[in-house]
Amino acid sequence: MYSSDGYRVIFEEYTKRHYVKDFEKKYKGSWLTTRKALVSEFYNIDMLIDSGRTNPPIHRTSDNSQWIIKHEFIIAGLKESRKTSGRRIIAYVDNANQVVRILLIYHKDHVDKKASETAWWERTIKGEYKTLLEGFSF
Repeated sequence: MYSSDGYRVIFEEYTKRHYVKDFEKKYKGSWLTTRKALVSEFYNIDMLIDSGRTNPPIHRTSDNSQWIIKHEFIIAGLKESRKTSGRRIIAYVDNANQVVRILLIYHKDHVDKKASETAWWERTIKGEYKTLLEGFSF
């Protein structure tokens, strides 16, 4: 199921436009260090999941070749836990092509207060990535 070769990590334009710029502005140099660490973690997505350092896939295609995962992270240099930081990534994992696409990277403050966090991110990715997510049932 897993390969020893790393996965290519892509930050989608939507998340760069809407959320990454907030992290860049607020955390400056620490964000660059954090981004590099995230790319390194997702490069080895199989080990990240197997070690329990991220949540298991939330959604999978019927053939288990594509996943949606939710990952909690911290900003480099801040003394906090991943769980309580409120920072999350929603990523699409394509095992066949060894690609991880960062669909959303956000802080809980970005979430619409009228809905649960899960309902918000599911609605957002379904609206922004229709073609990519055709094989998933939410």
